[in-house]
Amino acid sequence: METKERKVGRPKAPPRTGPLVLGEDYARTKVTLEISERTAEVLADYTRWVEKSSGISANEARFKTVDFALREIFRRDSVWHAARRASSEPAKAAPVATPAPAPGPRPAAATPPSLPPPAPREPRGSSDGGRV
Repeated sequence: METKERKVGRPKAPPRTGPLVLGEDYARTKVTLEISERTAEVLADYTRWVEKSSGISANEARFKTVDFALREIFRRDSVWHAARRASSEPAKAAPVATPAPAPGPRPAAATPPSLPPPAPREPRGSSDGGRV
């Protein structure tokens, strides 16, 4: 007997066979920075592997590796995202000046209608009186 139920969840992706850094191409700009010797060694090893795995130049492999690593850091840093949101919110949430009320008699405040308290829920039942 075959079941026609679908498996729950996302289908598994095929296993990766190449470097993770090979993806989209982006416009470039030149930035010069210093990194630690140990990180430079690992970067050189990784870019050699990317170069051999994909047949691209060493400069292209280095660019793709560093670009991908930085984009992932920026994407995953939730504290940084929260700080960016917080720094942009005060400008949006600036208090708005309201005009002062005109002197004179105040209108009576309308009282909002009150709702009755919620009634206790009855258990659901089927037509034969049993619980569902």
